[in-house]
Amino acid sequence: MTTAIAHRPRNETGKAMASLGASIRSARREAGLKLREIAAATGLSISYLSQIERDLLTPSVDALRRIADAVDIPAGTLAFAAGSRQGKASVAIVRRETRKRVAFADANIAYELLTPDVQGRVSVMALSVPPGAESGAAFTHPGEDIVIVQRGSLMVEVGGLWHEIHVGDSIRFGSEIPHRWRNGGAEKAEALWISSPPWL
Repeated sequence: MTTAIAHRPRNETGKAMASLGASIRSARREAGLKLREIAAATGLSISYLSQIERDLLTPSVDALRRIADAVDIPAGTLAFAAGSRQGKASVAIVRRETRKRVAFADANIAYELLTPDVQGRVSVMALSVPPGAESGAAFTHPGEDIVIVQRGSLMVEVGGLWHEIHVGDSIRFGSEIPHRWRNGGAEKAEALWISSPPWL
C-alpha cells in the first residue's frame, strides 16, 4: 500500500495544510495517548500506526474510523482537520482547486470535502468509488445522512437492508442505524454524502 493523498491541500492563501498523518499524531497527543495504547484500542499494529503518522501509509476507511474512536473524535475531524476555518464567517466559498481531499490507495476511494470544514452543522462530501469498493463494516454516528448519486449506482445498507440507488436517486436515514455502502456496479460511482452533524 502506498500513500494515497494525491496532493497536499492548500488553503485560500495558498499555504500547504497539515497532512492526514500529522492530524492523527496531533489528535493522539492531545488525547494524551501513546502509540501502544492506540494499537491496543484499535487492533492495529504499532508499526502500521507509526507509518500512518509519518505519511508513509494512508489508513483504510475502517482503520481511520477505529483510530478516530480511540481518540474520541469524529473520523471526518481527523481527515479534514487541517485548514479549519478561522472564526465563524457566515459565508464561505470553497473553490474547486482548494477542496480538501482524502484518498485511500488500497481501494481507490476518494472523499472531497465540499464544505469549508467539519466544524459546522452539516458537511457535504463528494465520494468517488470504483467498482467493487466498499466502506467496510457497518458503523453508526449521531445525526442524519443523505446520499445523492450523481454517476453510476451505489448500494447502501441501513439496518441490515440493502438499497440500490442510481443516478438522480437519493436516500435519507438516521445515522444512528448501522450503515455501510458498496459499489456493486460495473462503473465508477460518484455521490454526494451529506451528514448533519458532520461525519466521515
